[in-house]
Amino acid sequence: MLKTLLLVFFSMFMWVIVSANNPRIVTSTNESWKFIEGDFPEAVNINFDDSKWEDVTIPHTWNAKDADDETPGYYRGIAWYRHSLYISKNTNSKEIYISFDGVNQDTELFINGHFVGKHSGGYTRFCFDITKYVVFGEKNYFSVKVNNEYNENIPPISADFTFFGGIYRDVNLIFTEKQHISTTYFASSGVFITTPIVNQKQARINIKTLVTNDDSFDKILQIENTIISPNGEKLITKNSTVSIPKASSGESFQNEIILDSPSLWSPDTPSLYKVITRVIDPKSNKLLDEVINPLGLRWFEFSADKGFFLNGKSLKLIGTNRHQNYLNMGNALPDEIHVQDIKLIKEMGANFLRVSHYPQDHVLMEMCDKLGIICSVEIPIVNEITENELFTQNCLNMTREMVMQDFNRPSIVIWGYMNEVLLHLSFKQDSIRNEIYIKSVAKLATEIDKQLRNDDPPRYTMIVCHGSLNTYLKAKLVDIPMILGFNQYSGWYGGNFDGFDKFLADFRKKIPQKPLIITEYGADVDARLHSNHPVRYDYTQEYANLYHEHYIKSILKNPFITGANIWNFNDFYSEGRANAVPHVNNKGIVTLDRVKKDTYLLYQAILSKNPIVSIGGANWKIRSHGLDKNGICNQQIKVYTNQPWVDLSLNGRELGKHKVVDNIASFIVPFVNGINTLDASCTIDTCILRDQLKIDFRGIPNDIKDTKIPFTEINVMLGSKRYFEDRTNSVCWIPEKEYAPGSWGYVGGKPYIKQTRFGLQPASDLDILGTENDPIFQTMREGLKTFKMDVPDGKYTVCFYWAELFSTKEQQGSIYNLGDDAEKQDFSQRIFDVDINSINVLKDLNLAKEYGEHCAVVKKFEVDVTNGEGININFSPVVGEPILNAIRVYRNY
Repeated sequence: MLKTLLLVFFSMFMWVIVSANNPRIVTSTNESWKFIEGDFPEAVNINFDDSKWEDVTIPHTWNAKDADDETPGYYRGIAWYRHSLYISKNTNSKEIYISFDGVNQDTELFINGHFVGKHSGGYTRFCFDITKYVVFGEKNYFSVKVNNEYNENIPPISADFTFFGGIYRDVNLIFTEKQHISTTYFASSGVFITTPIVNQKQARINIKTLVTNDDSFDKILQIENTIISPNGEKLITKNSTVSIPKASSGESFQNEIILDSPSLWSPDTPSLYKVITRVIDPKSNKLLDEVINPLGLRWFEFSADKGFFLNGKSLKLIGTNRHQNYLNMGNALPDEIHVQDIKLIKEMGANFLRVSHYPQDHVLMEMCDKLGIICSVEIPIVNEITENELFTQNCLNMTREMVMQDFNRPSIVIWGYMNEVLLHLSFKQDSIRNEIYIKSVAKLATEIDKQLRNDDPPRYTMIVCHGSLNTYLKAKLVDIPMILGFNQYSGWYGGNFDGFDKFLADFRKKIPQKPLIITEYGADVDARLHSNHPVRYDYTQEYANLYHEHYIKSILKNPFITGANIWNFNDFYSEGRANAVPHVNNKGIVTLDRVKKDTYLLYQAILSKNPIVSIGGANWKIRSHGLDKNGICNQQIKVYTNQPWVDLSLNGRELGKHKVVDNIASFIVPFVNGINTLDASCTIDTCILRDQLKIDFRGIPNDIKDTKIPFTEINVMLGSKRYFEDRTNSVCWIPEKEYAPGSWGYVGGKPYIKQTRFGLQPASDLDILGTENDPIFQTMREGLKTFKMDVPDGKYTVCFYWAELFSTKEQQGSIYNLGDDAEKQDFSQRIFDVDINSINVLKDLNLAKEYGEHCAVVKKFEVDVTNGEGININFSPVVGEPILNAIRVYRNY
């Protein structure tokens, strides 16, 4: 299905840019680039030797690896690209342009040693006229200087995502005749379509075309606009004859077309017309240029009381945010991933996407048009502003680029321009200076909002605020945009789930006149972590399930909530974060490589209009736990569905038929050792809808001398109530338990608990060096006396897992934790001994001194167990308290 969709998509795309007889040629030039990190100003020279530079293909970023390694920070600075290209003599009558779809963030272009132009901003397209710089019939040398270093004059200044440097979107060459539709007006299509009247009976379509004449004489031209129906039928053509002055760029001409009985665009029926705009020489009837733009006929409005209306019908907007990231790629993504992401969002049943926090690839936006995803798009003013004119002008320029480049998209209904901009107040200790700063923010917001309403009156404007309602009220920012977005994380960064409901009541009371969108809400999930007792900040899938189950109920039941965007569609890179997966924000409902989490399945069951049944925990396929005397371990399984009843069976044995409540049916499943096959089914008329899941359950008998289920291995995380699935090594780690005779467990000590302003957190969020399995090391038991295992006689391997979680260094907190970082704890050092079965194996172990703080340490020992003595591991303090983070024991013979 995906291959078919892609084939249709790319076939259509090629038809758009190179249709029959169209003299305009658009071709990518992504291959055979040279790249080097650092500043090499001499690289602009034609004869510069770049033979030792790295060979790269665009899209490309230089931060794909170093933004995800264990060294703090990543390269933010200058790099150079070079590209040589032969341009045929056959094109010497053409005008030539180069278009960059996305370069982060400062770009300078040189061709054949000549400076062509500069662009500031990392997320919008830009286009240069290069006709006078190229040499026809010879090789041409393109040199591009790119800089992603911190620049206070270019938004974003700071943000909770990695600022990947590089030419990370396509580079295209555009060949046109001397008279053509303009390409350099904010790198737009040069055609701007508005629909001042749309209803079920009629649509009035205004088409403004910008035309360039690069000849040295005036020209009489014909501008032709044709409407093509969604099924490909030619409907209406309108012509106008115009005079274009010589050496002119961007002359504006308008046509109006009336269309009766239009097919309306909506998420359920995303009917897309096309507008073909041609420039014709009326004397010779020669086609000089042609571009095609999408046309979706719809009307919409936002109400503070009743939400969003599309084509006169109420529509709750529910969907996600999305970052342009993928596993090991940074933001240098091929088209196929953009297509896949929107397809997954549509399959979930969502109808709304907040394109955050910056404009994204045109392929992504085309998919939103085609599949019926309603969008807000914003420029990347995140956290803070710089109070100077250059920053303001860059913001205003980015705003115009954003609007003009996506002007014709039916999917876009909102333009945004600030995100949590009062979160990071640098001057809050100085009330007078702080007031000046806040007034500067309001002044900038007013300028941007005014420009947006002038450039595109039908669409709405939005500012997105962090959770402090009173902060934005006091700053009067709430008065400026047409819509307010609020990001809500009650129950994650602090507080509890009910805090969300209290916010809604407070907002409704204080700002009843403004439409409200919950623009972000979510909880971090490491898809490898699970718990039967989930708590805030444990990063388990089960806690996020509870979080989203609460939020979506409140969102759906309150009609004044216009819409909501889950934060986030995908996990994404944020180099400064540690957490369970360092350098990644894990609030996605799919992983970095697009594996669905339970939260995706929950929303699909709620939102999809197709019959859905999905077994939860589908990505937890290797499990382990203690077995009772009957060889059984009972665990809860949730089934997500939009049907009223669900049947579940285990290994062919019926477990019962359960009623579905809030799209969830819960079952207690008696897992046994080995492969367990779950089968969930719903009957729809005479058809059966089903989902199946195979789980490798590696049971551990509570009586580990029981010969019915021979003991093979155990993997325990101390101080933890979490399970961790190490998929790479096919190991499941389980929570600790206290020792009982005949079994296994710890004796003495207490779990390490992280202290924060908002209470206790169950695990450290340090980046553990030397491992990719950080959760194994992020919990520990302090003051442990003994770890005992009453295993039968045999040869065993015992592996100790340690990491010193206390630090003598000041840890830099994240502003996104909103004060929920760990409080400083007193710690000098710890030294202890370890004995196994009365034999000393480690003497005066000082983890911090010998290996460093928060470094993964694994010590392995072989143990012969005889005479029924089992394994007895004693920890003896020398200085401070002994610790153990995790232990793995497996039987050799």
